[in-house]
Amino acid sequence: MKPYLVINLFLLTLFACGSPQGAEENPKVTAKAAISADDKVQDNTSQAKATATKHQRWDGFYFYNIGMGSIIVIQDGKYYNFERKDFRSFYKDFEYDIAFKLNEEGYIPIIRQYYLDRKDQLTSKEKVLFDTQPIEEDGKTIGLKCRGYKYQHIPDFGAYIQAISVHKADVIKDIKENSSYQDDALIETALKDPAFVEKSKMTEAPLRKETLPFWQLVVNIIEAT
Repeated sequence: MKPYLVINLFLLTLFACGSPQGAEENPKVTAKAAISADDKVQDNTSQAKATATKHQRWDGFYFYNIGMGSIIVIQDGKYYNFERKDFRSFYKDFEYDIAFKLNEEGYIPIIRQYYLDRKDQLTSKEKVLFDTQPIEEDGKTIGLKCRGYKYQHIPDFGAYIQAISVHKADVIKDIKENSSYQDDALIETALKDPAFVEKSKMTEAPLRKETLPFWQLVVNIIEAT
């Protein structure tokens, strides 16, 4: 075979195999896929924020009075009942899932209940219960009406201690005796933290199996700050 024919054949083969068909279009297709994926992530993020906002409308710590010691906590789509065991601790009594919207009568719909069965096993069942109604002022939830009682919104753990007539000095003393934290200013800051429900980890306690001492809750707030 003549040399120039060999060279021509080699060049033809190189051009045929050097780049796959449509290679120039691939970057455009990839870019479109990336944009589509990015839009989907943004949509999911927006939905998550919207969901969180709906739940946060009622989030908070609500307390009835010094005699009953009954507490309602709403946090991230969960509704919790707490009972004060004494004047320095309480425990989680019930836990529920709640819907996003109030029903026609303006009550928070409880849609699932979590409880301990006779064998002390955590059980859940669908439950429809309309007994809690937000009390709103200027678009903010300032309290709850529940079973004929009015629960006031508590802004921080220090305010709760004051509401049940516990001496703050006694709580600070318990913290110092049971932890390494000895700085009064640090403890005072934790007591006034508005995010105390989440930071105290109170909602993570198992149903009726763990008493939550006030000093431990405040230590959890300090450590989460």
